[in-house]
Amino acid sequence: MAKRRNPYKGASGRKITLVKKAHELGQLPGFEVALFIRRRGRVTSYRSIDDETWWPVKAEIDFAYPMPTNLLPHHFEVEQHVPAQ
Repeated sequence: MAKRRNPYKGASGRKITLVKKAHELGQLPGFEVALFIRRRGRVTSYRSIDDETWWPVKAEIDFAYPMPTNLLPHHFEVEQHVPAQ
């Protein structure tokens, strides 16, 4: 029987990597980054601007112009194709 992979193994490292990537992107000219990660009710947040008043509110994002690009999980999921037998 094949071993099942633990989907949470390495999750902490992946979270750290994601925050580091957000930080790197926020260092580039013209980028402002806000990142929220919630797991088991605990939230980790990152913002590239060290100003307590800068925090994008959903209403501000929804009414921004040009219209924001809202990405959801289904934008990244690839269909699983089962080979014909």
